[in-house]
Amino acid sequence: MTKFIRSAISVLGASLLMCSAAHAASGNSSNLLQYIPFDAPYAMASTKPMPSKLADKLEPTIDELLMAYQRVVRHALAEQLVKMAEEEDSADDAEKLRGVVEEFLSLMSIDGLRKAGVERDSAFAFYGNGIIPVLRFELSNVALFDATVERFEKRAETPLSIGELSGKAYKFIDIGGMHLIIATLDEQAVVTIVPASLEESQVALALGVKRPKTSLAKSKTLRDINKKYDFSEYLTGYFDTQRIAELFMGPASGLDRDVLNALDYTPPELSEKCRSEITAMAGIAPRMVFGYSTISTDMIESAMIIELRKDLAEGLASVPSAVPGLGLDPGGFMSFGVGLNMLALRNFYEARLDAIEAEPYQCEMFADLQAGAAKGREALNQPLPPVVYSFRGFVANITDIKGFDLANNKPPESIDAGVMVAIENAESLIAMAAMMDPQIAAMNLLPDGKPVRLELAQLAEIADDAFAALVSDSVAVSIGGGAEANSAGMLQAKSVSPAPFLSMSMDSARYYTMMAEAMALGQQDESGHEVSPAMRDAMRDIMRLSGSMYDRMTVNVRFTERGVEIGGRMLLRD
Repeated sequence: MTKFIRSAISVLGASLLMCSAAHAASGNSSNLLQYIPFDAPYAMASTKPMPSKLADKLEPTIDELLMAYQRVVRHALAEQLVKMAEEEDSADDAEKLRGVVEEFLSLMSIDGLRKAGVERDSAFAFYGNGIIPVLRFELSNVALFDATVERFEKRAETPLSIGELSGKAYKFIDIGGMHLIIATLDEQAVVTIVPASLEESQVALALGVKRPKTSLAKSKTLRDINKKYDFSEYLTGYFDTQRIAELFMGPASGLDRDVLNALDYTPPELSEKCRSEITAMAGIAPRMVFGYSTISTDMIESAMIIELRKDLAEGLASVPSAVPGLGLDPGGFMSFGVGLNMLALRNFYEARLDAIEAEPYQCEMFADLQAGAAKGREALNQPLPPVVYSFRGFVANITDIKGFDLANNKPPESIDAGVMVAIENAESLIAMAAMMDPQIAAMNLLPDGKPVRLELAQLAEIADDAFAALVSDSVAVSIGGGAEANSAGMLQAKSVSPAPFLSMSMDSARYYTMMAEAMALGQQDESGHEVSPAMRDAMRDIMRLSGSMYDRMTVNVRFTERGVEIGGRMLLRD
């Protein structure tokens, strides 16, 4: 039986993630927040429904995606069944596993989820009740969900055990001294895993039968995050680094203490100095938050922020450099670039080394980090050419690629693209290049922004035209169609404020199409075995269907006084 349970979990675990990710519905109730402790080390919650028009738009494609994921799961099932066939006395377990997976696959569709009592407006939350992970989501019909669980039991030929807390029943199965619990309470489904030896009162806390004295519904944690970062209730979440560090450093109390005791976990014996330095280390990035700011029929905007200690955030905020065009979406196939003030980066790094040397780490756990400071100082003392500190960044735009056939391993016949390098005293850079290449010297490129034809044999193989343009603080080279105008245009592009450190945009539909073509090629999995044609076809369909939903994607990484902010925008196809 243990082999069967482990096999079922290995096949279904990733499948559950795929199903929940593809079914991107969210709910319209904040009731779930009253079950989440205010000091939960991590939490993510969706308490506002996806706009109906957007759900209507996406659900047909999501349903097709789920069907493609079904094929991936069946492939994983087939592999697991082959492994089980090699073991003795596994025939019965293999047949039960097949039945359980087939029952699960019936849920991997919009209709299957509805028949299990999960609607598009079902609110959900995933959080830590201390150390214990809990998944909670609303049900439209508890009887439908209970019937679904019963069908799983029948397929597995393993009736779940019944527990009771304050007159409320729940089901569980023992897995190596842990209880995987599935319960329907207060018109909600609750899934969690707790030590089998945990006392009833603590199980009641984990399930929410006994609610926390102070919850996220009463505290302002999520509301403050939404207000600070302009998130919506479609989805908001966080990871509290300091709280997580505290859980495992000990001494724990309450539910956490009982869970750790049940798991026979003994916190490491730490000196006061180590405890202090670990706490300080967690304080470098005390929290990560994420959420959706905009969801409409045309666009989805989201962000993730790694909050940093004030002095570090302020120091990093000086590192990005404004680069013309960086942070904008110029259209075309793909654009990417970096804005970087090398001197500011050096100063930031040097300040960190100064801090470590002024107050050396005394905890043995950070001995390597302390030793690395000396090596870092040696690296800083190495002389660098002045041109390095003149560099400010670059932007590369790939407008189009023609004749690129991944399926037949055929390189591009032509490329329309351009690259612009921002650098102080760009004339010196061109002068250095002219000394090494007579063709560049013959161009007589002047810092007037006017395009000059670039005659290089290396470029002639992929483009008919190549032009370069120069101004005092940047140089641009463009090839292919429209190269003359593009080389001048890149120099004239606007600079975005606040300047991003890194930016990327792409034609998502075309990118996924290319990935779908790549999936048609022979591939090997992690173990080096050839991926079957059926698996390749399923993955190709997943890429193709994903591309049918999205139009363009933009990602910008910024260093601000709040921390590292990663913002994303996904334009949806009509």
